[in-house]
Amino acid sequence: MLVFRGQDLSEDDQLRLADVFGGGALRSRPDEKRAETTTNARAIGLVTNIREDGKPIGSLPDGELFFHYDGAFIDEPYRATLLYAVEVPDAGGHTLFADMYRAFDALDPDTRDKLRGRTCLHYFDHVSYAKRADPDPDLSTVRYARHPAVVAHPHTGRPALYVSPLQTARFEGMDGEESAALLTELFAYTENADLIYEHVWQKGDLVIWDNWGTAHARTDFPADQTRLLRRSIVRGQALSEAAF
Repeated sequence: MLVFRGQDLSEDDQLRLADVFGGGALRSRPDEKRAETTTNARAIGLVTNIREDGKPIGSLPDGELFFHYDGAFIDEPYRATLLYAVEVPDAGGHTLFADMYRAFDALDPDTRDKLRGRTCLHYFDHVSYAKRADPDPDLSTVRYARHPAVVAHPHTGRPALYVSPLQTARFEGMDGEESAALLTELFAYTENADLIYEHVWQKGDLVIWDNWGTAHARTDFPADQTRLLRRSIVRGQALSEAAF
């Protein structure tokens, strides 16, 4: 991931920068129908608790947000995310980034064997942001996708653990209790301080991260304070299982 402080970026600047990473900037979660206040609504998303007429003008408005990967619920997860801080609260609203490459490196041989050849179901209902994913969601009401539990970075081949408490429902083809127990064990890596960078936002910060091997989360923040960040996401591709 890359962190740049003290930036003064227009929306067009942000989109041009997103294009540098290839594939072109996409609108954040194109299935969402929500109000936009940006001139580049097709490619810029707002992460904010600002409301107009009682309705959020963006997405992910309030409070804590569990660890997840952007776009794990689509067949071609986004390559990268760019987040630019326009306004931040006095306290809280930090973003936590977990290095899931190092999480894989830390797995013991027995756990790696359990993951070999395994696929997980991921979904996101855009409603419950601070609780563990339901192991048996109603797939008729959510967007979902299936990905290997350990993915290979498409360019380096480096393996990354690809599970998250917000979006990973279950291991496909595995007994429910066994799946839940294994996921609980793996989710613990997103709580390992040795694998986490906590970004305390300042106005003008630009953060860019590899979305194929970096899970992220958000800490709670005061509901009466404004948090407004602009997000651009870069088109991705299907992920294949890592060789390990």
